[in-house]
Amino acid sequence: MRLLTELREQGRSVVGYGATAKSATVLNHCGIGPDLVPFICDNTPAKHGRLAPGAHIPVRPSEEFSRPYPDYALLFAWNHAEEIMAKEREFRAAGGKWILYVPDVHLV
Repeated sequence: MRLLTELREQGRSVVGYGATAKSATVLNHCGIGPDLVPFICDNTPAKHGRLAPGAHIPVRPSEEFSRPYPDYALLFAWNHAEEIMAKEREFRAAGGKWILYVPDVHLV
């Protein structure tokens, strides 16, 4: 929460990546809402246009991740980190940073 709050105060953009069941647990446990993470990108069409349970954060298609790239991406699908970061290589090339929270909060 501290990192997300600090980034918001600095005017940095943060979006979620991967609307997983794990993301709903983390969002609700930590009290993260659309004020800190305005949307979550996911490649599952059935999730598009829906809201993350409890947090009410909109889920959008993965294509919106690059329109434009955010400053930071909170990677909810942490168990697929290598695969996702390889797929989204351009995000890092554009100066973006990943926020991971397993085993602890850190930037990649």
